[in-house]
Amino acid sequence: MLAVYFFYGAAFFAMGLAVALEARRSSELVLSRHLPWLAAFGLVHSAVEWCDMFMMVYLDGAPHGFLTGARMILLPLSALCLIRFGVGLVSEAGPLPEWLAFVPVALLVPLAFLVAYALTVAASGGMLKIATDVWSRYLLYFPGCLLAVFGFVRQWRGLSRGGIVQARRLMFGAAVAFLFNGIAAGLVVPTAPYGLAPWVNYESVRQLTGLPVQMWRALSAIAVAFFVVRALDVFEVEREQQLHALQLEHERDQTTALSAQRAEREIAENWTEGLVSISRRVADLENVEDVLGATVSLARKLLSSDLAALGLWNEDQSRLELKCLATAQGARHENLPTQTHPLIIEALRAHQAMRFPEDAPTAQEPWSCAMLGQKIHAVACVPLQLENQVLGGLWIGRVSPASFTPTDLIGLERLADQAVIALEHAAMTARLQSLAVTEERSRIAREMHDGLLQILGYLNLEMQTIEAFTRQGDLDSIRAELTKTRASINAAQADVRENVLSLRTTLAGDTGLIVALRDYIEEFGVQTSIQVQFVDQIQEPPRLSPLAEAQLVRIVQEALANVRKHAQASHVQVRLSKRHHAIQIGITDNGVGFQATTVKDHFGLQTMRERAESIHGVLTINSEIGIGTRVNLVLPVLES
Repeated sequence: MLAVYFFYGAAFFAMGLAVALEARRSSELVLSRHLPWLAAFGLVHSAVEWCDMFMMVYLDGAPHGFLTGARMILLPLSALCLIRFGVGLVSEAGPLPEWLAFVPVALLVPLAFLVAYALTVAASGGMLKIATDVWSRYLLYFPGCLLAVFGFVRQWRGLSRGGIVQARRLMFGAAVAFLFNGIAAGLVVPTAPYGLAPWVNYESVRQLTGLPVQMWRALSAIAVAFFVVRALDVFEVEREQQLHALQLEHERDQTTALSAQRAEREIAENWTEGLVSISRRVADLENVEDVLGATVSLARKLLSSDLAALGLWNEDQSRLELKCLATAQGARHENLPTQTHPLIIEALRAHQAMRFPEDAPTAQEPWSCAMLGQKIHAVACVPLQLENQVLGGLWIGRVSPASFTPTDLIGLERLADQAVIALEHAAMTARLQSLAVTEERSRIAREMHDGLLQILGYLNLEMQTIEAFTRQGDLDSIRAELTKTRASINAAQADVRENVLSLRTTLAGDTGLIVALRDYIEEFGVQTSIQVQFVDQIQEPPRLSPLAEAQLVRIVQEALANVRKHAQASHVQVRLSKRHHAIQIGITDNGVGFQATTVKDHFGLQTMRERAESIHGVLTINSEIGIGTRVNLVLPVLES
């Protein structure tokens, strides 16, 4: 029997210790908040059973009396801890069924009679030890076990609803084990004249089952400890679920962050691609209206706007003239509105960016847009500023009430900078074209002075000579002078045809460099009767700036003109090839050649070198007497 009491107490002690350790951890389950009472029950009730064990060792004397007194206190105390645990579980496990509303009345009235009866019997019967044991089990221990059973059942059902299904059977097992323990330890009492004790007592159980009730109580305690300790796994399952939920939340956050980064990167790429596209159009010297139209369309697209427009001040800056407007139907440059909203005019005159309605001095109604036929609720506008001068403005509008952000304003300013660069390039191109026309006129004037005018002066002298020979009647001399005159006239005609051919050779429009060179060279051969061969070894449009292409054509024209005038050549080859990151063009003739020292300061050659240096090219001339001359030009290509 000592071993039975030992294991009986050890089971509750182990349960109490395990529950106490688990109670230190945090949890959101209702069970966790009442674990300290269950742990207290286990530890205190283990002391009750070990008191019984030691009372069998000390059958009398002071130790026996001390153990008896301690047991009389510890038994109801452990039962009270169990009641507190059960009440806590029942009260927090959700709303009680309606039929349980009558339970307090049904229990408290008989309980009050029982308590009164127990106190009367215990005080008058002289059997305090037995009476305390019997009534503690009837009035406290058995109800405590029933409350624990009811609490574990409700936890079992609650776990089913909460999704933690792994521990459900353990909760139910704990409820069954507590019911078994409540019957064995709460209803089976020593033989006494109270309550059910005359019929349900230690002897009746031994006679019925063949085993002492302490054995059944020990088994029930082991079952309670087993299921309760195993049921504590519910907290581990809860922590695993919390970790899993945290992991899922972390993954969702990562996915959201990656999506945001991807969206930001896509936006940045769209901006970069758009700005590069505009820059490339500007560098290719495209028509300024096309560049501005592309800029306005890009602003509408990148800033999710319904309308984008660009306007420029007139000469006296008295009126803002709308140059292009972009809507969902595309960009347009004609039939544009003549009126601009006063807030935009005011902002541009103040050289300031503006957002509507944020920067409006007073609350204003949405703008009415005739182009869209709708109200515009949000506007952003930036000035087109070149140094300290405002050329005009770029603005966008949105029908929805979503306002433009300061970041949108920064993006719009970048596009405005591109528009200003396009306008500046257009002005610069106009100036360069004017300078080119002036330079070409100077060249033609120089050619006429050095060629045609000299020939005309020479012809004048020839006419005077022929007139003198006519007065003398010297017919042979007259014929000789007429032959010379005819040769001079032919040379003048050749110069004029060459100048006309040079003027007709242009790179404007869709004519590419290769086509222009080929056409010029073929016609040069026809006019001069010199066999000219054009060899194109690159088979693709060379990546040269427009200025470099124009200067290349002029250098080739100058070189071929020198061949016609001075080389006395019958064959010329013009070869276009590619060398690393450069384009090379060579003009080789089979003429008489010359000594470089004799023509070092020749005006035409000097002009060719200056043209090459202006476009970062290198011009070399190699000539040998009786073999011919080779003019070689190397030009760097543009970066891709």
